[in-house]
Amino acid sequence: MQHYDVVVVGAGPAGIGLATMLAKLPDLDYTLLEGGLIGESLRRWPAQTRFITPSFYSNPFGLADLNAVDALSSPALHCGVEHPSGAQYADYLSFVAQQHNLPIRENCHVQEVASAADGGFILSTEQGELTTRFLVWATGEYQFPELSPFPGASWCQHYAEVENWADFTAPRYSVIGGYESGVDAAINLVQLGRSIRLLARKSSWDPSSPHDPSLSLSPYTRGRLDEAVNTGRLEIVFGADIVEVIANADTGFSIHAADGRQWACEQPPILGTGFISGGGASQIESLWERDHQGQIRLNEVDESTLTPGLFLVGPQVRHDPQIYCFIYKFRQRFSMLATYLAERLEIDAWVLEADNQVWGAFGNQECCEECQC
Repeated sequence: MQHYDVVVVGAGPAGIGLATMLAKLPDLDYTLLEGGLIGESLRRWPAQTRFITPSFYSNPFGLADLNAVDALSSPALHCGVEHPSGAQYADYLSFVAQQHNLPIRENCHVQEVASAADGGFILSTEQGELTTRFLVWATGEYQFPELSPFPGASWCQHYAEVENWADFTAPRYSVIGGYESGVDAAINLVQLGRSIRLLARKSSWDPSSPHDPSLSLSPYTRGRLDEAVNTGRLEIVFGADIVEVIANADTGFSIHAADGRQWACEQPPILGTGFISGGGASQIESLWERDHQGQIRLNEVDESTLTPGLFLVGPQVRHDPQIYCFIYKFRQRFSMLATYLAERLEIDAWVLEADNQVWGAFGNQECCEECQC
């Protein structure tokens, strides 16, 4: 059985980004485990989906690309576009992994995690068992869609199950959900000439919406939404709290809202209703503690409050009022966690000082609470 100081589960932006820092620590024995390929979740995006945060090569002026996972690289420079596709960004992650010579085991799905008798963890994988003193969970959320938000949702197709919007060839569709995935689905279908009814509980893009893109529609999506509305093929229905979808033998489907309104549609509705709470962290649900809102409780270094030695990185990290669900947000936690792990393992972390200067200022939770960055 192989033993490691640190095991990172997940080779997406969070796992690769943290690993670039671990790679700089001398004598650290670590590995990354990925159930598919590097950037697997990104490779499953619909063909038309793009990053809503822009990429721009501003590194020479001390401003890292918003979508970069290490300080010296730039997805804009690597991909040659401002809004990369999922496949383009996955290739960028593979490039970063190669540049840093990261020890990644692809197609190595973690089947079970158990506590070791002498501390640490035992991981059962498709490639055998291994042990580690510290475990970092970085499995993201895209591969964990919320497929049952209401009765009858099984008749619908979730955004995360779509490979290409061009496969939707009927003239009309109904989309449920008014945030990024629902609006993006509607926009892409309108661009393909379809007529769309978008059912949203509320507007996530009006002037009174929070300026935090974690809570409101991004400027990139807002601009595209305006273009879709101007075509005349997009109907937006607000106040639509969908509670059920019923399949009808003759007429297709009926969508029911809490206020009694109903809408008929011939094609299965499309779900843009998001992902399960905690995303991939739910794979090891018993090792986390959740608050009254269902969010995973973490201490100041993003360690599980229930299981010492287990850490969370990525879009599920929350520290009220901060929501770290974008790369440019959760990457701020990398240097803090890498430095902390080095200290616990009694490894000199001086090599991380340059990274701390780039990422570290906003990795400090007290700073975030004070300046609302």
